[in-house]
Formats: sequence, structure tokens, C-alpha cells
Amino acid sequence: MTYKKIFRRLLCVLGICGMVAVFIMGQSSFLPEEKIDAKIQFGAEGDGVTDDTKAIQRAIDETPIGGTMHIPPGIYKLTKNPNLKASTGYGDSFFALKISKPITIVMDQAIFKTESAGQYGVFWIMATADVHLKGGFLMGDKLPDGSLTSNIAILLQDSQESSIENVYTKNYSQGIHLHHANNNIVRNVTSESNYGSGIINFASDYNTIESCVVRNSGDGHLSLFGGGKKNLVTGCVVTENRPGYTDQQGITVESEKGSKVEKNMVSGFYYGIDVKNGAESNVIKGNLVYNNEYNIAVRPGDGGANLMTPSHHISILHNLAINPRKSSERGIYINVGNGHIVQGNTVEKNNLILRDESLRVKYQQENFIVIDKQ
Repeated sequence: MTYKKIFRRLLCVLGICGMVAVFIMGQSSFLPEEKIDAKIQFGAEGDGVTDDTKAIQRAIDETPIGGTMHIPPGIYKLTKNPNLKASTGYGDSFFALKISKPITIVMDQAIFKTESAGQYGVFWIMATADVHLKGGFLMGDKLPDGSLTSNIAILLQDSQESSIENVYTKNYSQGIHLHHANNNIVRNVTSESNYGSGIINFASDYNTIESCVVRNSGDGHLSLFGGGKKNLVTGCVVTENRPGYTDQQGITVESEKGSKVEKNMVSGFYYGIDVKNGAESNVIKGNLVYNNEYNIAVRPGDGGANLMTPSHHISILHNLAINPRKSSERGIYINVGNGHIVQGNTVEKNNLILRDESLRVKYQQENFIVIDKQ
């Protein structure tokens, strides 16, 4: 057989194989993606009246590891599962639903209704990784009272590499609680009208809280607390405008180490950005902080001796900290700790208040002082 004939046969074989490969690829591209649908496959009604708790939990349980579960538009009534009891540093909390494996839940304009009197939250994400919640409205029927953990909308506990995005929560004791949970992302979340924090990062490391809105809540609206480290809060809006709620805290940095709070807007609080109780080497940078009794404060803390530990090596850089509350002169206020850097900020005359008079003179040369408005 000549080389020319061998070459022709080879081309023919390759051509057939190529056609087979193209056919297989084409067929696979037309195969529908397997989707778990809580409404179609598991009987969730989404009518706002039927108790959909068991149906949605079954859908979660049947979603394969790494799979995606879809919850279509509707109003889903959820009730407490007495077997879902979580313990945190704040106390115990019950939930309607539990996630304990890597899955994605897409809540396409789905609304979850809970009853505050039942003292429970929605999602308990426990001891897992790679869980992703996207979209959805988590709605308590009214503002709970009396406990910081009785109604937590989403608790991410002992879980890693997960995300909560484009979620809305209202009327809970806490909106989003990261508890001993590392390397997670909370992005584009709105959390409002909570008894306690809208978003709290408790004893958790390397988390990012980005482009969130927290308003009209309590106990440190957005809080880094419990000895966490290397966390980032950026691009968030944190506000309080309820009549009579003049003693609230905006962004709290408590017992935190090596974390950053940057490019946020904070307004309407007693303490706007509140650094306290053994915080170390944190960076407060590029924030717009106004209309607070203390726009930015580094102070001992609240309560007993265990909550009054000095904070050291706090960098306060390039913030716009003007227009504190009427009659207040506390644009930037530091009365405890050593090694702080205060540089490139804009404050009003006499509103840069430091315990050390010599440092005050030095820092007035390194920041932008706006003359009194007359």
C-alpha cells in the first residue's frame, strides 16, 4: 500500500472520529441541567399560608453535594424546627432550615415569612463549606425583643468558603451572624430593623463584608467582635434614623486584630466607627462618617473591667469625619492606647481630640482641619 493510500485512510478515520466527537459534544450541550426545584419537585406551595418548612428542607436534603437548588418566586411560610438548636457565644437559637453540605440555593424573588413569637430564624449553615445563598427576602413579622440570638435570619457557623449575596433580611434579633466561620463573603446584603446587629462577624477570620446596607438595628449595627482577625468591611452604608434611638453604635471593631474598615458611610449613631476593648493593628481608612456623637472613636469599651481593655496601633487614615451631632466636637476621638496613626483625615477645628496633647499638635499638622462654620 502506498503512502498516499495510507494517508487517505487516516484522514477518513480522523474525519469519522471528529464527527462522532462533535455529535457527542452537541448532544451533551442539549441535555438539560438537573435542577432541584422546591416548588415543582417537593410540593412547596409558596402561597403565604401553607407551611412550606418540610418541603423546602426535603429539597435541601435531596440536592446533591455541589448542586443547585432553585426556590421560585412566592411567599413561603416557615415554622420552627425544634430539632434545629444552635448554640453560640450569645446563647441558643432555633431555626426552620439547616444546611450541612456544599450546595447553592438560588432564591428567585422568594419571600420567607417567619413569626417572631416563635423565636427562630431561617437558615442554619453548620459545619460545612462552599454553601452559597443568592437572592431572597427573609421577613420576620415584627421586631423581636429580649434576646440577641432568639431570631437569627442566617447563622453561618463553623463553616468556610461560603457566600451570602443579594439577600434582604428584616425584623430579626440578628440579620447575618458569622460564628467561628472563616474565608466567607457577605455581599450586597440589606439587613434592617433588627433587635441586635444587622451583620455580626464573631470570632471569625478572613471574611469580607462588602457593599451591604445595615440600618435601624442595634448592638453595633455592623460588628466585628469576639477576637477575629484579618477581616474586611468595605463599601457599606450603615445608618440609624429612628426617633429616640440616639445611643446606637454603627460599625463596631471590638477585640479585633489586623482588620480593615474602609470606604464605608456611617451616620446617625452615638459612636459611628467604634474601636474598643483590646482591638489591635486595625485600619480605619477612607470612610465618610458624619452626624454621630463620636464620628470615629478609640476608647476603652463598655461595662466591666473585661470590656475595658486598651486598644493599640490603630491606623485612622484619609477619613472624612466632619459634622458630628449638634453640640458635639468629637470628629476623631482617641483617649486610650498607644501607637496610633492619625493621618490625612478631614475634621473640623477642635474636633480632633486626643488624650496626649503633644500628639494632638502633631496630628493637627498631618490632617486637614476645616475652620469653624460661621
